[in-house]
Amino acid sequence: MKITNQLRDLEMKLIKGKKTKIFKTLIFYLTFNFLLIGCSKSIENKLIGDWQIDYIEFKDQNISNVPDNEKYTMKLLKENNKKQFLIDGVKGNWVLDDSLLLFENIPESKTYIDSMFVLNDINGNSTIILQNGDQKIGTIKNGLVVPEKVIYKMKVISVNLEQLIIQIDGDFHTYNKVN
Repeated sequence: MKITNQLRDLEMKLIKGKKTKIFKTLIFYLTFNFLLIGCSKSIENKLIGDWQIDYIEFKDQNISNVPDNEKYTMKLLKENNKKQFLIDGVKGNWVLDDSLLLFENIPESKTYIDSMFVLNDINGNSTIILQNGDQKIGTIKNGLVVPEKVIYKMKVISVNLEQLIIQIDGDFHTYNKVN
């Protein structure tokens, strides 16, 4: 009887230990996810505003201050969950994916088309592809011209209320907050 009670007590301790361990793991997981989501939201909120380029640190560690006549402002806006950027009249949408800042837009341009080909799928649907050299310019599908979007990738290195540092092709671009 005494051994049975000891085994039962040991079994209850093990069950309680497992529940406690599972509970602690669950609490850690939920806290970590909450912090991760909260941090990405706060980074996103810090990005919103007007940023003026200040200087660039190149891969070879040389630093170049951007002359006043070449400085530009990058505006990052968020209205009704729609995120837009504006740089020197170029507009588009932006997304923060982890630490990647992605700009997506359809460039305003006049481009010659030097090749055109038809792409057929297995269902017999056709699309006309318009190209200039190896660059896809757009498609014609269902009688509509659909221009090709450009996606520009940058890595956010750091952002606070005064300064933004992003990495583009290995170079570090430093911006100061204007408003």
